[in-house]
Amino acid sequence: MLDLRDYTLGDDVRAIDWRQTARLGRPIVRRFETPAADDWVIVIDASSSMATHGAEKWAAATRAAAAMAFALLDIGGRVAVMAFGNRPVLEIPAGRGLRQYDLIMRKLGAFNPLPSGEGSHCASCASRLPRSASVLLLSDFFADDGMVSGLTTLRESCRSLSAIQLVDPRDALLPVGEAVLAVDAETGERRPLKADTATLATAAQARTSATHRLQRFCALQGVPFSTWRIDDPWQPALIGHLRSAHGQ
Repeated sequence: MLDLRDYTLGDDVRAIDWRQTARLGRPIVRRFETPAADDWVIVIDASSSMATHGAEKWAAATRAAAAMAFALLDIGGRVAVMAFGNRPVLEIPAGRGLRQYDLIMRKLGAFNPLPSGEGSHCASCASRLPRSASVLLLSDFFADDGMVSGLTTLRESCRSLSAIQLVDPRDALLPVGEAVLAVDAETGERRPLKADTATLATAAQARTSATHRLQRFCALQGVPFSTWRIDDPWQPALIGHLRSAHGQ
């Protein structure tokens, strides 16, 4: 380590010195003589549930992916990006530097998840992951088993895995008192229901319970896991996730 300096936009958040940050009251980063150059793969859920409400969850995931890619490329890392639905639907091979960042931005900007019929099978990416890579998974985790089986497969296929769950509060909103036709965006399954307060409360509880089960599973598997409401700023969500991933 060479010295300490004030944090500037684009610095690797993993280099933040939290003790000095707390002491001085402003973000401080450590400068290293030889930056770490790990291989990273950012894996993004592109299933149809990510396309609901104007694809805001997909847009949020790509913002977080772009920020993470920039930080990792800035310290000399190699970064690849994958997106999945029923199978891998977008692959950006690993690269370094600003050209790689430009490529990632162009490819992500040109891609949109299908609005219906695309499921969540993150395990389909496993065979394409380098064993030496650190993987960050961005998803809403809408799947029958909360994508637990897929997470297990990914964890066995790379050096390390962490996951961020994107939460859109609108996923649990329905017009109270009205008869509606609920449609599963990924499977196309349709179910008529009448949205009353009890139904909405039950749905919210089920979603909370599913997240808690996912948290417990990730804790047992040593997979750092956090949630991010997409109507909150991404910066503290991403920094908070990386802090927990590194035990800080």
